[in-house]
Amino acid sequence: MDGRGVEYVAECFWPGVREAELRALDERARASADGLAEQGRPVRYLGSLLMRTDEVVLCLFAGDANAVRAAAERAHVPFERIVVAERSSLPAPEASGRR
Repeated sequence: MDGRGVEYVAECFWPGVREAELRALDERARASADGLAEQGRPVRYLGSLLMRTDEVVLCLFAGDANAVRAAAERAHVPFERIVVAERSSLPAPEASGRR
């Protein structure tokens, strides 16, 4: 497996998170996942979503469940839990920009 497998969300309750903290988290998570992938562990970091009103950050990973957890822990992602995520089957917008 090359890290394109199952997708997971690391759910973080993070009151008062600032933009700089989120950027730093993204950088750590990407570096952690990349480091594990270089060691042959199937994981990729796909980015994060901030829901400021709810004080929640969702970090999206892809790969093997154990590698995802290891990447999140090594990056010090303050997650409450890691759950499987499924995308909508709606096709992506065309490259022409029509929606």
